[in-house]
Amino acid sequence: MPEFHQEAHQRGQQSIGVWGTFDPSFRVGALTLTAHTTDVGLLVTQADARGSQQDVLDDAMLARDGSFNAIRDIIIRVPQLIEATLDEDDPLHDDLDDVYAINPNSQASLQERARRVVSLWTRANTARLGHSPPPPLGPLLLGSIGVADLQTLLANHPGLLQTVENERSELSQKSSLLNTTARRVDRNNKRWYLAWSKFFPVGSPENNALSQVDTGPTTPLPSAVEIDTLVASGNNVAVTYVAGGGAHATTIVLLYQIVGTDPDFGHATPVDLDGQTVGPFPPGADIHFKTRASNSTGDTDSAVKSISL
Repeated sequence: MPEFHQEAHQRGQQSIGVWGTFDPSFRVGALTLTAHTTDVGLLVTQADARGSQQDVLDDAMLARDGSFNAIRDIIIRVPQLIEATLDEDDPLHDDLDDVYAINPNSQASLQERARRVVSLWTRANTARLGHSPPPPLGPLLLGSIGVADLQTLLANHPGLLQTVENERSELSQKSSLLNTTARRVDRNNKRWYLAWSKFFPVGSPENNALSQVDTGPTTPLPSAVEIDTLVASGNNVAVTYVAGGGAHATTIVLLYQIVGTDPDFGHATPVDLDGQTVGPFPPGADIHFKTRASNSTGDTDSAVKSISL
């Protein structure tokens, strides 16, 4: 199904064809044919810019996910490898318990476990170098991977996370520009059509030419994007969504309200339908969440879901 900006662009081209052929000097208030033609052309430029930025964001997310998976694989396997090398009374077993207690399924917990694995791995290597009786054992390797490799991955990972957020914000800006232009073109298409149909009498060539303008059905309200799960991760909240929502939407945002602090849902961030983590929030906060899907016809809010940190 065409996006809203594509429908606005098609109708804009049809309107420009009639307008330019029969009376290029016709004005709708301050709106001229030249100005409307510029806006209709801008839709293509802005849609291309949004598409290019989506590619940039996708690449950033792939790099982030690749790093996440590489780190996660190491910090799951290395503690198990270390455990297999320890004597039963080795004090490093206590450190292993601390590592195993952290489930590395979120960005925050992944990095926390990775930091603990680096510490554990470093102490294990120190113990191996002081092994008695001689000779000392070499540093523990996971295949060809050493503790320095994990440290490098861990050091680089926050930068990859930040790049994703930067590129997501850039995409949000480009999407917002496109949506703003599409709404303006849609309104001006309809303003011109009404003014033209009233100015030129029924049966005139000018009025008859309106038949080539596809007014189409009224754009329906978007369907809601329902929140599936809210999971606390430290002072952040991981949000997932029910698949299939947001039909006909031009924008979808996640809104939240901190109970006792915010009078309403005054915070908004673009929705990532694949799931996202938002925050940080104050420790112990109660937070209400909902989504809002919007188009030129109006807004549709999801049911409110809440979580306590």
